[in-house]
Amino acid sequence: MKYMKRYILLILILSLTSVSAIACDVCGCSLGGNYYGILPQFNKNFVGLRWSQAKFYAYMNHESEYTKPEYSHDTYSSVELWGRFYVSKKFQVFAFVPYAYNTMRGSEQNVTSQGLSDITVVANCLLFNTGDDKTKKFKHTLMAGGGLKLPTGKFELQDKGKLVNPNFQMGTGSIDFLVSAVYTVRYQKIGLNTETGYKINTRNSNDYLFGNQFHASSQLFYWQNVKAISFLPNAGIYYEQAASHKDGRAIQTNTGGSALLASAGLETYFKNFTLGVNYKHPLHQHYNSDDIADITTKDRWSVSMTYNF
Repeated sequence: MKYMKRYILLILILSLTSVSAIACDVCGCSLGGNYYGILPQFNKNFVGLRWSQAKFYAYMNHESEYTKPEYSHDTYSSVELWGRFYVSKKFQVFAFVPYAYNTMRGSEQNVTSQGLSDITVVANCLLFNTGDDKTKKFKHTLMAGGGLKLPTGKFELQDKGKLVNPNFQMGTGSIDFLVSAVYTVRYQKIGLNTETGYKINTRNSNDYLFGNQFHASSQLFYWQNVKAISFLPNAGIYYEQAASHKDGRAIQTNTGGSALLASAGLETYFKNFTLGVNYKHPLHQHYNSDDIADITTKDRWSVSMTYNF
């Protein structure tokens, strides 16, 4: 009986690790697909920094007199060096270099990890752009392209001699493929920005496969000039979905799911600088948790500063 209890306890601890693993698969952190947002001064190159943070809470109730409920508070933060560079009038290249800082505070594990995450490079084509045409009442811009996420982040972090859950690692250890499109339409000072993206993941050297990911967003914005400063308040919705992970051929419990979030933000332009703030609040969420687990996403924030040239 004593060995049986130890065996049951070991299974429960491993289950909790799977619960906390959901976070990076569905949030906008380094292991997720890249999110552009409302891009600063569409006809210029830029380079900047972007900070983002997402929090998740996992709770497991075993409904047993022998085992206490277990929980985990997970925070995923990232500071990202990113930029856009025009190769020609129609072709542009984006680069994302993230540095991640993650914390897991739970009843069974307390882990902190930080370091360079996976670098992403994306090439886009401007299919059409009438944003600078003063003769048009409605101005449209459509950008589409694809890219690669490179395995530059470490993915074999250990805690107490055991491999930490794959989602808590700095990187995935795999080369992944991204496709995306951004469409913006504006009439005078009012406009709509719509974005969609899909990330196709491949297996890493540990034979672990992160589920493919999809995201889409739509934001209504208003352009307002006050002397030398321009303000762009915006509000909209953001949706994300991720398939379950696989370890070998085995589907991993408590990975993947979907969430719908309301978003609100403000872009401020002054000369060659842009300062952006964005906030997201969950409206509906459904993660692939089992019968005894409950996983919830919390509010998210991002702040960016770019230099346009």
